Amino acid sequence: MRFISRNLRGFKQLAVVLICLSGFANAQISNNEQDIPLSPSIEIEVPYIELRSGPGRGYPITQVVEKGESVWVLVKRTAWFKVQDKRGNQGWFHQDKLLSFSFKQQPVISEQNRQEDYLSRVWEIGVGYGEFEQADFYRLSLSYAFSSVISTELQVGKAIGSVSDNEIAELMLLAQPFPELSVIPYFGVGAGAIRTTPHSVLADAQDRNNTLISGAIGLKYYLARNFLLRAEYKYSLVLTDRDDNEGVRTWTLGFSVFL
Repeated sequence: MRFISRNLRGFKQLAVVLICLSGFANAQISNNEQDIPLSPSIEIEVPYIELRSGPGRGYPITQVVEKGESVWVLVKRTAWFKVQDKRGNQGWFHQDKLLSFSFKQQPVISEQNRQEDYLSRVWEIGVGYGEFEQADFYRLSLSYAFSSVISTELQVGKAIGSVSDNEIAELMLLAQPFPELSVIPYFGVGAGAIRTTPHSVLADAQDRNNTLISGAIGLKYYLARNFLLRAEYKYSLVLTDRDDNEGVRTWTLGFSVFL
């Protein structure tokens, strides 16, 4: 099995890229798109709103609708709405804007609607930092949700210690029985591989490749939009060719972006 690169510089660069691209992710993923029947008009109660040519902040502004006018919702794609004004002009805006609009003096959207975006997620990308047996540990993760409760996740990480470095790649099966909560507990099981590279330059200090199996428990906290705060504890059993297998513990804290 191919392990992650020993060079942590690429690892950190990828994490920065993920954060920068998260604002444009909704424009690239259309799995969550749904058609909405032409709704009653929604009255705009802010000075104006800007409509964009596509469902993302990277798209140019094409129209401006002023206070007191009404729009009709045509399509919803994750957190973005496509609307039409009275002149027939169409454009997209983020659901955050709806918190300032009303229909029959009631908010059009609430925090509960935002939580529903998480329940309908497909992909989740995360970064984390923590401790692996008293060594600094960095991790990237990519998960695919089969449902709001069950998902599978690929985790790759690197631990940098004073005696040796460890590179880990695991495939986890995660379950979160209460996904509707603001603080979401989850647990998981998985298996993978670990490579240990000693710092010693002695001839007998060789790299070791082993299999590991893991169990994990954790919490996710819904922050805003499509961001989550995540904390996890994992216990792994390293299967070695020696008489005794080795148990290792990992703590991580980070955040993830769901699509």
